[in-house]
Amino acid sequence: MTLIETITKDELIEEFDLFDDWEDKYRFIIELGDGLPAFDESARIECNRVQGCVSNVWLLPHVGDDELLYFTADSDSQLVKGLIAIVIMLFSGKSAELILQFDISDLFERVELTQHISRSRSNGLNSMIQRIKALALAQLHPEA
Repeated sequence: MTLIETITKDELIEEFDLFDDWEDKYRFIIELGDGLPAFDESARIECNRVQGCVSNVWLLPHVGDDELLYFTADSDSQLVKGLIAIVIMLFSGKSAELILQFDISDLFERVELTQHISRSRSNGLNSMIQRIKALALAQLHPEA
Protein backbone atom coordinates (compact mmCIF):
# COMPACT_ATOMS: atom_id res chain seq x y z
CA MET A 1 0.00 0.00 0.00
CA THR A 2 1.41 3.38 -1.03
CA LEU A 3 0.90 6.05 1.59
CA ILE A 4 0.62 9.80 1.25
CA GLU A 5 2.94 11.88 3.39
CA THR A 6 1.41 13.34 6.52
CA ILE A 7 1.21 16.98 7.56
CA THR A 8 0.64 18.67 10.90
CA LYS A 9 -1.98 21.30 11.59
CA ASP A 10 0.72 24.01 11.84
CA GLU A 11 2.42 22.90 8.62
CA LEU A 12 -0.87 23.09 6.75
CA ILE A 13 -1.53 26.59 8.10
CA GLU A 14 1.97 27.64 6.96
CA GLU A 15 1.34 26.19 3.48
CA PHE A 16 -1.93 28.10 3.11
CA ASP A 17 -0.29 31.30 4.38
CA LEU A 18 2.18 31.14 1.48
CA PHE A 19 -0.59 32.05 -0.97
CA ASP A 20 -2.12 35.50 -1.20
CA ASP A 21 -5.32 34.73 -3.06
CA TRP A 22 -7.78 31.89 -3.32
CA GLU A 23 -6.99 31.13 -6.96
CA ASP A 24 -3.53 30.03 -5.82
CA LYS A 25 -4.93 28.17 -2.82
CA TYR A 26 -7.33 26.25 -5.08
CA ARG A 27 -4.41 25.31 -7.35
CA PHE A 28 -2.47 24.15 -4.28
CA ILE A 29 -5.41 21.99 -3.15
CA ILE A 30 -5.76 20.44 -6.61
CA GLU A 31 -2.00 19.71 -6.71
CA LEU A 32 -2.30 17.91 -3.37
CA GLY A 33 -5.03 15.75 -4.90
CA ASP A 34 -2.80 14.98 -7.87
CA GLY A 35 -0.28 13.60 -5.36
CA LEU A 36 -2.64 10.99 -3.95
CA PRO A 37 -1.44 7.43 -4.50
CA ALA A 38 -3.29 5.48 -7.19
CA PHE A 39 -6.52 4.04 -5.85
CA ASP A 40 -7.21 0.38 -6.60
CA GLU A 41 -10.09 0.11 -9.07
CA SER A 42 -11.37 -2.97 -7.25
CA ALA A 43 -11.91 -0.82 -4.12
CA ARG A 44 -14.39 1.45 -5.93
CA ILE A 45 -17.33 -0.41 -4.46
CA GLU A 46 -20.41 0.83 -2.66
CA CYS A 47 -19.27 -0.13 0.86
CA ASN A 48 -16.16 2.08 0.41
CA ARG A 49 -18.14 5.03 -0.97
CA VAL A 50 -18.60 7.93 1.44
CA GLN A 51 -22.30 8.77 1.73
CA GLY A 52 -23.23 12.46 1.78
CA CYS A 53 -20.80 13.56 -0.91
CA VAL A 54 -22.13 15.04 -4.15
CA SER A 55 -19.03 13.78 -5.98
CA ASN A 56 -18.10 10.12 -5.74
CA VAL A 57 -15.63 9.60 -2.91
CA TRP A 58 -14.15 6.27 -1.93
CA LEU A 59 -12.29 5.75 1.34
CA LEU A 60 -10.32 2.69 2.32
CA PRO A 61 -8.97 2.31 5.88
CA HIS A 62 -5.98 0.20 6.81
CA VAL A 63 -4.67 -0.64 10.26
CA GLY A 64 -0.89 -0.86 10.21
CA ASP A 65 1.29 -3.28 12.17
CA ASP A 66 1.85 -0.29 14.46
CA GLU A 67 -1.93 -0.24 15.21
CA LEU A 68 -2.17 3.22 13.62
CA LEU A 69 -4.85 4.01 11.05
CA TYR A 70 -3.94 4.77 7.46
CA PHE A 71 -6.28 5.85 4.69
CA THR A 72 -6.36 5.86 0.93
CA ALA A 73 -9.09 7.63 -0.97
CA ASP A 74 -10.13 8.93 -4.35
CA SER A 75 -12.79 11.08 -5.98
CA ASP A 76 -14.04 11.82 -9.47
CA SER A 77 -13.68 15.58 -8.80
CA GLN A 78 -10.28 17.29 -8.88
CA LEU A 79 -11.04 19.78 -6.12
CA VAL A 80 -12.64 17.14 -3.92
CA LYS A 81 -9.62 14.91 -4.48
CA GLY A 82 -7.47 17.75 -3.14
CA LEU A 83 -9.70 18.19 -0.09
CA ILE A 84 -9.46 14.44 0.47
CA ALA A 85 -5.66 14.68 0.30
CA ILE A 86 -5.69 17.32 3.06
CA VAL A 87 -7.89 15.16 5.29
CA ILE A 88 -5.79 12.05 4.70
CA MET A 89 -2.52 13.93 5.29
CA LEU A 90 -3.90 15.12 8.63
CA PHE A 91 -5.46 11.84 9.83
CA SER A 92 -3.31 9.04 8.35
CA GLY A 93 -0.69 7.48 10.57
CA LYS A 94 -2.51 8.47 13.76
CA SER A 95 -3.97 6.42 16.57
CA ALA A 96 -7.72 6.09 16.86
CA GLU A 97 -7.59 8.22 20.02
CA LEU A 98 -5.76 11.07 18.27
CA ILE A 99 -8.16 10.95 15.32
CA LEU A 100 -11.15 11.24 17.64
CA GLN A 101 -9.58 14.15 19.56
CA PHE A 102 -8.49 16.14 16.50
CA ASP A 103 -10.65 19.22 15.81
CA ILE A 104 -10.28 19.62 12.07
CA SER A 105 -13.14 22.14 11.79
CA ASP A 106 -11.09 24.61 13.82
CA LEU A 107 -8.23 24.18 11.36
CA PHE A 108 -10.51 24.68 8.34
CA GLU A 109 -11.82 27.89 9.91
CA ARG A 110 -8.25 29.07 10.51
CA VAL A 111 -7.25 28.64 6.86
CA GLU A 112 -10.67 29.99 5.75
CA LEU A 113 -11.38 26.82 3.80
CA THR A 114 -15.01 26.56 4.90
CA GLN A 115 -15.73 30.08 3.64
CA HIS A 116 -14.30 29.30 0.18
CA ILE A 117 -15.90 25.98 -0.72
CA SER A 118 -19.55 25.38 -1.57
CA ARG A 119 -22.01 24.15 1.04
CA SER A 120 -22.32 20.80 -0.77
CA ARG A 121 -18.52 20.35 -0.81
CA SER A 122 -18.36 21.34 2.85
CA ASN A 123 -21.07 18.79 3.69
CA GLY A 124 -19.20 16.12 1.73
CA LEU A 125 -15.97 16.97 3.51
CA ASN A 126 -17.75 16.66 6.86
CA SER A 127 -19.18 13.29 5.77
CA MET A 128 -15.67 12.05 5.03
CA ILE A 129 -14.35 13.29 8.37
CA GLN A 130 -17.26 11.63 10.19
CA ARG A 131 -16.56 8.38 8.34
CA ILE A 132 -12.89 8.49 9.42
CA LYS A 133 -13.90 9.20 13.02
CA ALA A 134 -16.43 6.34 12.91
CA LEU A 135 -13.70 4.00 11.67
CA ALA A 136 -11.44 5.17 14.50
CA LEU A 137 -14.22 4.58 17.04
CA ALA A 138 -14.81 1.10 15.60
CA GLN A 139 -11.13 0.32 16.06
CA LEU A 140 -11.31 1.36 19.72
CA HIS A 141 -14.60 -0.48 20.37
CA PRO A 142 -14.82 -3.37 17.90
CA GLU A 143 -17.64 -4.99 19.88
CA ALA A 144 -19.99 -2.00 19.44
